[in-house]
Amino acid sequence: MFRGISNISIDTKGRLSMPSKYRDAILTSAAGQIVITVDHADKCLLIYPMDQWLKVEKALMGLPNINRRVRNMQRLILGHAAEIELDVQGRVLLPAPLREYAGLDKRVVLVGQVSKFELWDADQWQQARDVWLRAAREDDDADDLLSQVFM
Repeated sequence: MFRGISNISIDTKGRLSMPSKYRDAILTSAAGQIVITVDHADKCLLIYPMDQWLKVEKALMGLPNINRRVRNMQRLILGHAAEIELDVQGRVLLPAPLREYAGLDKRVVLVGQVSKFELWDADQWQQARDVWLRAAREDDDADDLLSQVFM
């Protein structure tokens, strides 16, 4: 289970160190294998342990690709998917096209989403978070939904 936010840095070679609190889980569940791909809706990357990625990949391929929107989503998500292994120091090399897509340079934010991570440029994350917070304050339906969750 991946929860929380980690502020980390990408080194000059394009590597990031996976926070130690997540390394053991990735090593145990996925033998250190991860898949990194683009988010089709936001300018961030999605990072899945291999065991979780296989479920996503199967679900994506099960969608009716006669639908243009489905094909485009498959092209983006599956087409950009990169299989990567954590090195002995728990680092991963982010492929340049993925770094470019998400606008990742040095400072990044790793956001746990239970079965996967989102990887954001730190400034983009802060801007998006601020927009989401403003929208949540103005959304009466969000209060109703959250009351169901936190009761």
